[in-house]
Amino acid sequence: MDVRVAVVGYGMGKYHCSDISKTTGLQLYAVCDIDPVRRKAAQDDWGVKTFASYEEVLSDKKVDMVVLATPHDTHAPMAIAALEAGKHVVTEKVMCLSVAEADAMIAAAKKAGKMLSVFQNRRWDSDYVTVKYVVEQGMLGEVFQVASCVDGYGQPGGWRAHKKHGGGMLYDWGAHLTDQMVQLAKSDPDTVFAQIEHRVWNVDVDTFAKVMVRFKNGMVGEIEVGCISWIPRPRWHVRGEKGALLLEGWDDQFRLRTEVNGIKTEMRFDKLASSWQEYYRNISAVLNEGAELAVKPEEVRKAIQIIEAAFRSAETGKAVKV
Repeated sequence: MDVRVAVVGYGMGKYHCSDISKTTGLQLYAVCDIDPVRRKAAQDDWGVKTFASYEEVLSDKKVDMVVLATPHDTHAPMAIAALEAGKHVVTEKVMCLSVAEADAMIAAAKKAGKMLSVFQNRRWDSDYVTVKYVVEQGMLGEVFQVASCVDGYGQPGGWRAHKKHGGGMLYDWGAHLTDQMVQLAKSDPDTVFAQIEHRVWNVDVDTFAKVMVRFKNGMVGEIEVGCISWIPRPRWHVRGEKGALLLEGWDDQFRLRTEVNGIKTEMRFDKLASSWQEYYRNISAVLNEGAELAVKPEEVRKAIQIIEAAFRSAETGKAVKV
């Protein structure tokens, strides 16, 4: 029998509904939203059951899994409530707002014996997949520095412009970039130093963050996210002992300098193909076939450690031991 899924929040939740509906082994069973207009839209779009309250979702015994596409500050309490009600849970990124919340979520999942995962869909971005492949193939030798940047110019809007809801660039794009960095490092974070700015826009959240993290294996990651950059930095710049990899913009080709059999060479190439659909294919395989979970909450917790340490570092002006 297919896993019956309820999506909570029909903003970003629209995209989850689309992916779930295309995934064998998952059934889009219901959508929950407090806005009646959005509930009507979900019903028209998918012909599914709708709920006006989260309590209705949790009390419906037909719901096997809940997907939380809600503001960041709601993820921890809503996830824990769903787990305690016997539901599997997928939360949108950011997983939560603190390590303490992450620990509580992980503990609730273990106690309930239910799956908890985070929609870190950008592990399947073609640019990241390409960087990961080049690094893992040893084309750069031992990698000692990875710079990853997503910035631009534009005012934050909606709940993402409010600190109380977990808005700001570091909790938004930063959640993706820190997660990708942890995956590339294959190591625990050790020390974090950060610069965080609240400039240009009249909002109470960060509009720029630069985070430097040293991992226990010695690799250094540099993460930049912002919405006040008139000219963006390169998306990726990876340095290794035997080569370097550069991606200027999302639509550009990669540029690789390396050494092959003693011959120094430079090449340009397109990004590898990838699809976000792989996330929900894995969720289906986990619940229906007992496959290994691709995005484990314990891994995402490391990204939360980095983000939390970055805020502390920016406040104190000092490096923070994780």
